[in-house]
Amino acid sequence: MKKYQHYINGKWVDSAVKGENIVVNDPATEEAIGEISCAVKDDVDLAVEAAKKSYESKVLVDMPPMERASLMRKIAIELRNASKEGGKILCSENGKLLPAAEFEFIDAANYFDYYSGLTDKIEGRTIPVNSNVMDYTIYEPFGVSAHIVPWNYPISMLARSLSCSFAAGNSTVVKTAELTPLATASIFAKAIDNAGVPPGLINIICGYGNGAGNDLTSHKDVSQIAFTGSVKTGKVILHAAAERAIPAVVELGGKSAAVVMPDADLDKVVNSAKGAIFGQAGQICSAMSRVIAHKSVKNQLVDKLSNLANSLKVGHGSEDGTDLTPVISEEQLQKIENYSRSGQQAGANAVAGGKRVDRKGYFFEATVFDNVQPEMTIAQEEIFGPVLSVLEYSDEEEAVSIANNTEFGLAAGVFTNDVNKATSMASQLNGGQVYVNSWFTGSVATPFGGYKQSGYSREKGQEAIKSYLQLKNIGIQL
Repeated sequence: MKKYQHYINGKWVDSAVKGENIVVNDPATEEAIGEISCAVKDDVDLAVEAAKKSYESKVLVDMPPMERASLMRKIAIELRNASKEGGKILCSENGKLLPAAEFEFIDAANYFDYYSGLTDKIEGRTIPVNSNVMDYTIYEPFGVSAHIVPWNYPISMLARSLSCSFAAGNSTVVKTAELTPLATASIFAKAIDNAGVPPGLINIICGYGNGAGNDLTSHKDVSQIAFTGSVKTGKVILHAAAERAIPAVVELGGKSAAVVMPDADLDKVVNSAKGAIFGQAGQICSAMSRVIAHKSVKNQLVDKLSNLANSLKVGHGSEDGTDLTPVISEEQLQKIENYSRSGQQAGANAVAGGKRVDRKGYFFEATVFDNVQPEMTIAQEEIFGPVLSVLEYSDEEEAVSIANNTEFGLAAGVFTNDVNKATSMASQLNGGQVYVNSWFTGSVATPFGGYKQSGYSREKGQEAIKSYLQLKNIGIQL
């Protein structure tokens, strides 16, 4: 079983406590595929110290913007070159489809390319005060930025925040998810090293959230935090940030709804569902976990969705033809089982799936629930599994009410052939992004983030980089 290490100050190192390791399993086979050093407080301190020293040396801050951009493009090249090797590791530790695992490295490269183009466009402005004062603003990095990375998209989401942080001039400490740390600690770290990033600017450690995660987010020398994950953990991190009055970028959970109008192309809904709720086994923050269908088309749509769910091939992410991959762990599988049981006990009808798959690995059937009522737990709480709830509405006002009646507001969708209805509905839905006639229509360039308890601030797009910068005003008496 291969052993992986932390990447601190340009070197691969073991945990400060000898023998302190985390074993990583393949969720499709339940077999151990590697182990990695587990960070303790001394490791966190070492990583933050390296980041702080690199920041104070101003090696990145004083680097000409175009040179910084060139360095970021070198990282992008290394990530693309490593996509095949890294994809195999990510597929095994996460369970996702091999092509999707390989694409994460391509996607990560796209982030570094995109934000490399903004390094020389971080501009302040002059402010007219009076004739004998010159007043202007500049943007500066925070210093040490701490990033807590989720397990569902560990490469893409690391690059999403790290590319911004780096472009802005911060030094960064990354804590990988303990369930999926291998591709990050090895392939991603190697890409950074091969690109020639000066030591200490990017440090990668692995550890548990209640250990290394808490030590990192509460560290006195951390000046800014980026986190993607659950609402519960996000609130803990926000509390730690509030204790020291430092900013945080948080992208939390979702319970996103697709409103299906009477004139919608139902096949577009079904095609979206394949990737948006059954892809990645539904372990997507912005998954299309609710479909709110007009009563005139609901039954027909349920039949189509049920047929889709029953047709999906279950298997390992590396197997040709696999549609439905495993969830990440036995704990997550049991959680999904409990939600499914709750839905059926509340009166919802599992027209497809509804239980774990009878085979080795953490597989849950592609599940479609009909007769779901808005107040049911399966319609309110984030399940993070391949479970779709279908609800019915009579008029648009009711559709909006049902869609917005959760504590979340990460994404939403509308399916209709009427552009006027689409824009009207989109303006009424609570969500940081609204998709029309498809799901996941965004790109690296489109801002992403939530309303309500789905978080705040924005990742992706030009808006994101401002979250990694602080504004300074300078006034000069002439």
